[in-house]
Amino acid sequence: MKKLLSVLSLSMLLIVAACGSNTNSESETSGETEQADTKSVLLDFQSEVVSVLKKHNDAIVAYESAKAAFHDSETPEADKPSTEELEELKGSAIEASKATVEGIKGLSVPAELDDSKEEIESAFDDLTQAYTIRAEQADIADPSVQEKALEQFTKFEDKMGKVFEDTGLIKPSFAKELQ
Repeated sequence: MKKLLSVLSLSMLLIVAACGSNTNSESETSGETEQADTKSVLLDFQSEVVSVLKKHNDAIVAYESAKAAFHDSETPEADKPSTEELEELKGSAIEASKATVEGIKGLSVPAELDDSKEEIESAFDDLTQAYTIRAEQADIADPSVQEKALEQFTKFEDKMGKVFEDTGLIKPSFAKELQ
């Protein structure tokens, strides 16, 4: 009888240990699935942000390129835009920058990214500032506006990059996405 009780106890112990092992595996699998879901949501959100930035990007790039050519001493005069052309491009770039700011403000951080929400919103503040600088300081005579806007854009990329790295993804380059 003692042997039977010992064998039964040992069997129960093994069953309990096996059940406990399955519970841990299920928890680990659940955690991995949750992390994969977060990565997927973050990548989808990146696509949404890039879409908003690309929507009006052509007008901004056209103005900044024309402005650079206008101020470049090595660009032949025949290839430089006229002041009138530059003013027209400037108006389009200002409107595009304002529209981009509105698009950024219209983005909402998905609930799955709540752990990074503060960082993402801080990054969006920098991004909004970059486009606000472009809209408010689009003076033809001031070539430093692009540098100021680029500085803010770089801050945005760094903050968003940290969110991606914290999630286990590679830091993206939003600037390359806009080229």
